Amino acid sequence: MKKAIERFPDHADLIGRLVEQSETFRSLCEDHQLAVETLDTLTARRPTDDKIVHEYRTLIEDLEVDIATALNKVR
Repeated sequence: MKKAIERFPDHADLIGRLVEQSETFRSLCEDHQLAVETLDTLTARRPTDDKIVHEYRTLIEDLEVDIATALNKVR
């Protein structure tokens, strides 16, 4: 949830509520958190143009679109 709030700070309260109410949204935020943490670890160890780094960046972008979509549905 922390990384989702960092990415969408204007929606911190809504994110907190949705995490408590929706297992699906909570799982989405957990996946996002793990992907961001993994990307941080990878970029500390590998060149930024590495294939796996690119894949994680794409995954994070996709997860952020899903989070934004979920937030927009309940606003």
